[in-house]
Amino acid sequence: MNIEQWIAIRDNDKTYDGSFYYALTTTKTVCRPSCTARTPNPEHVIIYKSIDAAIKEGFRPCTRCKADQIDWKGYKEEVAKDAAAYIEAHYQETISLHLLSEILQKNPYYIQRCFKAIKGTTPLNYLHQIRIEKAKQLLLSEDLSVTETGFETGYNDSTHFSLKFKELTGVSPTEYRNQLFLETRNPPQNSDHSP
Repeated sequence: MNIEQWIAIRDNDKTYDGSFYYALTTTKTVCRPSCTARTPNPEHVIIYKSIDAAIKEGFRPCTRCKADQIDWKGYKEEVAKDAAAYIEAHYQETISLHLLSEILQKNPYYIQRCFKAIKGTTPLNYLHQIRIEKAKQLLLSEDLSVTETGFETGYNDSTHFSLKFKELTGVSPTEYRNQLFLETRNPPQNSDHSP
């Protein structure tokens, strides 16, 4: 192991992922340089050019950094992806950070931090974004009232639904629907007056 490799391991440097792997003689695991496990003792580290070479020597892929999964982007990204997938599938239900914690078997504050770091927003805000996008689709149809649209997208209170809708779109659900129908009934006129 050279100094550059050791610094990459010590600093969990993602830019070195794929260029080498390090195995630990103590745990018999092989990791990416970006692995966030505890910094190892340099005396217990063996460097490998490929994951396969390390596995052939009897080391197993680390469960934290998933060294054997090329497309894996990191633990935080996996937590955020799993939380987002749950929200997208269950947006009509009551979802809290506590519930996500139970579903994902992770600390709620850790989920919140991972989600914010990867998605740029909180799980609750993401839930509202998903709900409002679904509501916009439902408002294209005259089949449901605004109140029913709110219930259909997971809001138990039409006032709360209207406030969130306006907060995220700039208009109320009724104004949004009226604009849509106005646009479909009065399409922009062609300004070409040629005979």
